[in-house]
Amino acid sequence: LFSLPLAIRATSFHPSSHGTAFLSDANKLALQIRGGDLGPVSGDTLAKTFGVLAIGDALGGTIRTTELYETFHITVEPGSSGEHYLGHGIASSAASLAVTSLLALTGKTSTEEAIGFGMLARSAYLSEMLLTGKYKKLGVPSVPHVIIFLILLVTAFGLLNGGNSDYVALAKVVSVVLAGHGALLFLNPRIDEDDNTKQMAKVDGGYMFVSSLFSALLAFGVDPVKAMGYAAIGCLPLFVTFIGLVADDAQVLGLNPDQWTIVIVLFIGLSAFGMLT
Repeated sequence: LFSLPLAIRATSFHPSSHGTAFLSDANKLALQIRGGDLGPVSGDTLAKTFGVLAIGDALGGTIRTTELYETFHITVEPGSSGEHYLGHGIASSAASLAVTSLLALTGKTSTEEAIGFGMLARSAYLSEMLLTGKYKKLGVPSVPHVIIFLILLVTAFGLLNGGNSDYVALAKVVSVVLAGHGALLFLNPRIDEDDNTKQMAKVDGGYMFVSSLFSALLAFGVDPVKAMGYAAIGCLPLFVTFIGLVADDAQVLGLNPDQWTIVIVLFIGLSAFGMLT
């Protein structure tokens, strides 16, 4: 979802150029909601939109991370822990969410296979941490990191090769554990860093929670569109935390952080309502 402002810029639409009319239009849009859809936009389309935005977040966290966040007036030092949290950390969760959601929503695979491919996407980023030794710099013990990596691989391959009930049960456990870990990192990042870096770690944890929550809901049999609706609700505190990293006087596409908070909260809230009703 952090790629949404960039997507808006790509369409040459500047909210600030519409003044108060823009917020008025948003209020009118809110009144157009009818069960299951957001005006003329179906819940299925809304859910797929979140999946596509997750692709943008994954690419942004993988390629030229520091330059990307300069667009948001967020300073990220190359090679720092902050770059890991806003780069590798977000990208791994975003890639997992994008792969899982789009496969499940388009019906290209079974739900079990969609979860499996999503876990493989996350495993790719974990393998990069293992190969480069990044986890040591972050103070992550080797044994737990390797164990999590292996469990993800076993679960993924089990789901992709028949997905019997044992592997589905394992997927439920793994997804719930990852969601719990993300929630704890979001609520209380116990790292020996400055407050700004802790805020970045909270964003990483929040994205992990949202991504893993979606997978967990699918594993428990929730419809993919509704699962994305619940995940979207989890994006609300995540985005507010992210906005907290932006300088108060910064202007992104002509809007300050407070104005962006209103725009994104409206977008996420209305989208979640459209997917859940």
